[in-house]
Amino acid sequence: MPGFTEGEGAEEFIEALKGAVVPRERKAKGRDLLPPVLLLADGERAAAHAHQAMRGLRRMLYPDGAKRVPYAALGPDEIRAAAGRRPLTLDLGRELCVDVPRRTGRLRLTDFFLTRDIVEQALDPRAPEPDGRALRDHCYAQRIARGPLLRALWTLGGDSAEGGTAGPGWVAELRRLLMRPLFQLLPRWWWGRRRTRLLLRSTRRGWYADWRRISHGRTAEDFFENAARLLRAERGRDPEAAVGRWEELLLHALLADLRRAARPGRISPWRRRRRTRCVFLLELPEGAAGAAAGERFLERYAEAARDTRCAAVVVVAASPAGAVGVSRADGAASSPADGATAGESGGLGRAAARLRGASGMPSRAPRPLRAALPAPVPESEGLDLDPVSPRTFRLGPAAELALTGVVVAALLSAPGVWLLDRVTDEPDRGCLGGASSEVVAGRPELSADSPRKQYEDARRLIREENARVDREVGDGDGTARTVVHIGSDVAADPEGQRYNAAVPELRGIALAQRALNDEARNDSQKVWLRVDSRNAGDDFANAPRIARQVAEDARKKGSRIIGVVGFSKSLKQTQEAVRILGGARIPVVGTTATADLMQVDGYYRRVAPTDSREAAIEADFARRGNIMDDGTGSCSPARAAVVVKDPRDLYSDEIGTLFAERFGARPFTLEYTPGGRSGGIAQGPGQDGVARKDSIGELADAVCERVIANPRTVVYWASRALQFSAFLDDFGDNTACEGRKLTVLGGNDLTTAALAGEYADRPWLRLYHTVHVLPAGHPRLSDIAKKFNADYARDFGSHDLWRDDGRAALAYDAMQLMAEAANRAFRSTDNVERSNVQIGLDNGIRKQGASGYLDVGRGRSVPRDKPLVILHHTDRGSEPVLYCGAFTQNPAGRATHWGPRGKFSCPRDS
Repeated sequence: MPGFTEGEGAEEFIEALKGAVVPRERKAKGRDLLPPVLLLADGERAAAHAHQAMRGLRRMLYPDGAKRVPYAALGPDEIRAAAGRRPLTLDLGRELCVDVPRRTGRLRLTDFFLTRDIVEQALDPRAPEPDGRALRDHCYAQRIARGPLLRALWTLGGDSAEGGTAGPGWVAELRRLLMRPLFQLLPRWWWGRRRTRLLLRSTRRGWYADWRRISHGRTAEDFFENAARLLRAERGRDPEAAVGRWEELLLHALLADLRRAARPGRISPWRRRRRTRCVFLLELPEGAAGAAAGERFLERYAEAARDTRCAAVVVVAASPAGAVGVSRADGAASSPADGATAGESGGLGRAAARLRGASGMPSRAPRPLRAALPAPVPESEGLDLDPVSPRTFRLGPAAELALTGVVVAALLSAPGVWLLDRVTDEPDRGCLGGASSEVVAGRPELSADSPRKQYEDARRLIREENARVDREVGDGDGTARTVVHIGSDVAADPEGQRYNAAVPELRGIALAQRALNDEARNDSQKVWLRVDSRNAGDDFANAPRIARQVAEDARKKGSRIIGVVGFSKSLKQTQEAVRILGGARIPVVGTTATADLMQVDGYYRRVAPTDSREAAIEADFARRGNIMDDGTGSCSPARAAVVVKDPRDLYSDEIGTLFAERFGARPFTLEYTPGGRSGGIAQGPGQDGVARKDSIGELADAVCERVIANPRTVVYWASRALQFSAFLDDFGDNTACEGRKLTVLGGNDLTTAALAGEYADRPWLRLYHTVHVLPAGHPRLSDIAKKFNADYARDFGSHDLWRDDGRAALAYDAMQLMAEAANRAFRSTDNVERSNVQIGLDNGIRKQGASGYLDVGRGRSVPRDKPLVILHHTDRGSEPVLYCGAFTQNPAGRATHWGPRGKFSCPRDS
């Protein structure tokens, strides 16, 4: 479905509008008055263009069948029908109260409902001209229909307005003498008196007195007498002028109510949920009468907002440029006009700047901002707008208030005091890990085949699939393109396979290629994919050279290359290769490389979570999770940390630094570079809490010293897995910590070795490490992930070394992301060029993947809230103790809490 119009300033305007609707500062919606915005569409299909813009804005506020913020929208037919006959505010106020955002409480628009009852009485030609008492009685009858308490009191006083009731005569007489005055007349008199006090005599809420220019205080007359006099006077005027007067009254009442509702507060559950502005959307019709009615509404809204000092509303109108009586926003001449829309003109960018720069309450009513909508792009579906995302709540305000009352009562009671003492004196000391209910990633089996054979077998699957593509497309049925894969060389021996990702990455790509080509066979609007796998050498030593070759091949005439996938490691050489490919404008989707520094340009995306997300989750896990074993079976959170990293390794240096920043408590950092010397730099701690070590033995001794000084010290291993095995050998035998418990938290680089049982023979080691997928068979897995696991087990065995380490799944998802961009380009332009594939990636892709939900929105380079799992290494396998992120698109598949009974919240991407 088409979204908001695409063009210069559109994205900037949408971001500014979102910031206005959901302001970052709580006080902004009660302080900064925003001018109304009028979007002008030009051209032959101006009305359709304006309608597309309004539809895009409504989808942004109402994306999934429920309002994200309170809003009301009027279409051209509604405005045309109401023009000169009834105020537009009647319909806006009514729709504003329908389907309010969940768990925010209903909007209390007491003054608006009262004035609505008065105005509807005035607009009814059959209604007699009332005096003050008759008008009060009419409004009170309408109030009774809305309020259960007043309705119950009226019922107690009698079934009719005269208090008559069935029964013996003396019962009816008793009710008439006692019950009716007590339950009907007295509440009605008190209600009317309170309206007068609030609307006329109060200086804080007396907006009606200000509008009617009546002095405040006890000398003020009765509200209903004044309203009745106004009603009689307006009935004698021109009907259109009277409708305008009623529009002013309703706007003042509605905005006064919204100003009170939007006041910031931290105690009231209702006020804490009022975090957004309300929104009015108006699509002005092409006819002169309807457009004029919309223009007059904008003028009166600005004046009423200034009079009531209400900054809690955003108003956006859209209209064909020829319909409104103003000069066109692009500066060309149009019919002259005065009044309503004699406002500021410009493009969407200028309107965005004015919305962002609005500050305080102006001394005069703000003029509407007129902005020209960009001309429609041919065959464009428009911007795919992300919906607004205000804070959500698990309880409604009434439920929260009741729960708070229960909690307070419990705490003030003797059992509450006892429970508080129990919680205070006996904190949870259970260790994270060991839950028998969790699905465990079991011990895999090392293949009897050599690493080289496994590698060549995976390449053979790709060659066979490429041959299939040549056959199918050669018959003239389908379109084929090439995706280049750049990977590292395979390990030299079976033991080295535990530290090498070449084979699982190739397998994931092969499975994805087969699945995607099966889809292309069934759907002529999807692209067949060839895979050109290129070996970049051991640890990607030749990655820059391979990248230059790919760039050169892509520039050749007739090249079918649409992009590159791969780069399973974050290294300086892979970073340089990504930079080379970006310079050649070749889209790249990374697999398991996680370093933020890999993001060197807008042509690179990845499917794995970044180091910054991983470090934030791991630091929160170490600070709050019971991971430090005291030797008695009890555990507690870490109070100190030692970070081990390699400053010459892009991944190791970055994630080690990020963890230290997020953990707090000033972690101590030990730097070690394999095969390198410190270059004469003094050993021991420097002023910045960093020490450099020349050997694994020195590193193990330094860690041991820290653990002895503070037994609740966690070791965060940011270096590579090969060095970790050597470190454990020295720490267990050659340090003063022999037999002492050691808790280590490591990154994804340790995963394959840990799952293979590399560290199983060390009972003194408590190891936690990250992985990007849940174990096969876990109940949170999506259907796509279950199918991928089944396909992998069928082709490579259910006990394969890499089935649960996530590398194959991430490679599979990288291909899926690239293919989705290619298919979109093919459907929209019938031209699968690299530039169109890049546009598809830039516009954002949302797709369920084998490793989680791929929510790569517009402008993002990594999926939002990509899943991350922390495994606890045990004798029977590795069990999940934390899993955070969007495993599926639906809310049930999003893990937002971790720890015992979901005690802690998962960090979320902004």
